[in-house]
This record gives sequence, structure tokens and C-alpha cells, in this order.
Amino acid sequence: MLDSPVLNWVEVIKANCQRAGFPRSAGLLAVPWLTNRALARRLGLPSRISFSESDWIARADELSVPTLILHGAKDDSVPIKTSSALAQKRPDLVQLETFDAGHTLAWNSDATRWKETVTAWFKSDSNE
Repeated sequence: MLDSPVLNWVEVIKANCQRAGFPRSAGLLAVPWLTNRALARRLGLPSRISFSESDWIARADELSVPTLILHGAKDDSVPIKTSSALAQKRPDLVQLETFDAGHTLAWNSDATRWKETVTAWFKSDSNE
């Protein structure tokens, strides 16, 4: 079970640039600084970050366990479109439940529905 998961870091960086008042595309300027070993070291990182390894939309075929994703439709930090994309690519394993909420606030927006959804999912035979 995942709540507002980061499934694609580049999309998250772009969304947070937009939230800060910059164009979404400005987030692409950060990518070389994080993915290039020499540039990452200049930032004080011990090594580069491999965004491709943590892009679960691109790696959807590698998923092997049932997954429930709870995601707020108003999430301006982690775009819901990434959760939607993963659910569309792997409907056999991924169930997406959307809430009228911001980032990680699904439970706060509808605690009863959240509890019912999670309880039903964990009791489901398809998750064994």
C-alpha cells in the first residue's frame, strides 16, 4: 500500500518548481546536477542519482506484487498523473484510489472511505 508515492522523481521536481512559481520545465535544469557524477559531487552528494532506477512508470513491467495506491487529486507536490499512469500500465497489480485531497492527506479528507478501502484491499483474495 502506497500513499501519494513518488514514482517518477523528474515529474516531482517539475511539479515542485511549478508550486514554487517557476515554470515546470525549470525542473529539467536540476536533473544534470543530480544525475551527472561530477556535478552531483559539487552539490555535496556522495554519488549521482539514477532517476531511471526509480522511475516506476518506465519499470512497470518489473512489478510483481499487488499494490494499492491512495493519492489525492489535489496533490501539487507529487503529481497524481504518475499514479494514474502506473495503474493504467499494470491494472493486473495496481489499484488506484483517488481522494479529494492534497499530498498525503487522503485519510484526512475521508477517514471512513480510507479505512474501508484499505481494509477491503488487505482482505481481498487477489492480494495473496
